[in-house]
Amino acid sequence: MTRSRLLPLALMIPLILTPGAAGWAQDKADKPDKPEPRAEKADAPFDAQRSVTRHTLAQPGGPVAYTAVAEFLPLREGAKEEVAARIFTVTYTVDGAPKGKRPVAFVFNGGPGAASAYLHLGALGPKVVAFNDDGSLPRPPSPLVDNPDSWLAFADLVFVDPVGTGYSRATKTDEDAEKRFWKVDADAGAMAEIVRLWLTRNERWDSPKFLVGESYGGFRIAKMAEELIDRTGIAVNGLIMVSPVVDFATIRDESGLLGPALKLPAYAASAAAHGLVPGTPEQAAEAAERFALGGYLTGLAGLDYRRIGAARDFFAEVARTIGLPEEFVARHRGSIPAGIFARELLRGRGQVTSVYDGTFTAADPDPVAARLPFDPFLKGTVPTFTTAFASYATEHLGVRTEVPYRLLSDRVNRGWEWPRMGQPNATDDLQSALTLQPSLRVLIAHGRTDLITPYMASRWVASRLELPDGQGDRVQVAVYEGGHMMYTRAAERARLAADARALVDAALKE
Repeated sequence: MTRSRLLPLALMIPLILTPGAAGWAQDKADKPDKPEPRAEKADAPFDAQRSVTRHTLAQPGGPVAYTAVAEFLPLREGAKEEVAARIFTVTYTVDGAPKGKRPVAFVFNGGPGAASAYLHLGALGPKVVAFNDDGSLPRPPSPLVDNPDSWLAFADLVFVDPVGTGYSRATKTDEDAEKRFWKVDADAGAMAEIVRLWLTRNERWDSPKFLVGESYGGFRIAKMAEELIDRTGIAVNGLIMVSPVVDFATIRDESGLLGPALKLPAYAASAAAHGLVPGTPEQAAEAAERFALGGYLTGLAGLDYRRIGAARDFFAEVARTIGLPEEFVARHRGSIPAGIFARELLRGRGQVTSVYDGTFTAADPDPVAARLPFDPFLKGTVPTFTTAFASYATEHLGVRTEVPYRLLSDRVNRGWEWPRMGQPNATDDLQSALTLQPSLRVLIAHGRTDLITPYMASRWVASRLELPDGQGDRVQVAVYEGGHMMYTRAAERARLAADARALVDAALKE
């Protein structure tokens, strides 16, 4: 895949292969306890820099009065339980709602290295950035408008920035102060502890609890769901994964069979959006789905590189499916990495597209380059959301700080420590949570033209989760128009909110 400077939300696929999770059914009682960050200590002073503001949000059913709390929460560790990090959070609660019955959703973005502003000001919060009608980047500075589809209509919201993102920082300045949190298990444990602390301080243990995560955030909350049960005795009612990666092997194995096959429908939909293959993006994707897990798999498996001419018909069918020249497909032996596809699809027009949304177009910044130096859509979102959030935090939330806001931290992303063997995989963690919490419901939301975390990968993972007969609807995969951040399109943001509300309602009826 193209190594753009930073991918926000599943972002940079790890360069070090990492081990899969332990089997979900394995008894963990014989394992030594992992070091756990502690999040509270009564006798230790801590400046939360707490800011409380009150607002009203116009909604179709009438105005909603709510309170916003921006504050830092402490993560403590070691025998002395010293504060190791300050975690920035923004909480929205509806005024007058009974605490015990009101659902609460904890929201995370991905990366690793992304702050929660993407979901905060893109989809869920009371204010959103006004993108163009087609979901493309607005002209700066990006205006904020009331969000008619805010999830505050059906749940209180807690946005959390992990260590090194947003305004969250380690308290010490040594080299390892933040890196100790930049690991799969340490990150899940730290974020689970923040959930526990928030519930304790806000007296919300009786509230229905939900986790929301985008991209790597989807991977994170699958890990957290088991971590919360295993370490803190908290069972969540639902998981909402937006453009997630659950099993990295399904999106990264470009030299094998499965990874390329699962990307094919997203390629076809993107090509159709630009008129390079027949039909609508949805029709092209559906046709590619049938080919991907049938003739495409057998065609790749049956290639003989010493008799490559014998595969001419196969390469021609791949070319017709994804809108690239047959000769180019043959040169890549039928398997096109996402970054190269985004680079080549519109080369004849002097344009490029994005691995985050195959419908996005931008001028080709370097026509002679084989790969793009950066992803045009992703990089364009950085000033959009950074400026919008920094302004919003000051003017609406009362945040006063000179600490720079890190929307996407390259330092976190490149400093992340992955296990050294195997591929990162949260499937077993998700299976464990579904088994231990029989009423748990999961919504997995994807954009059809997302090339970096394709929707077929999540369908494949979901089809391999063991659920009792009659409970298949506990895990649903929904596909929307658009890419990785499909919510930049107002209509799809509304659909996502409606589907999330349906999940919450269904979970509460269990």
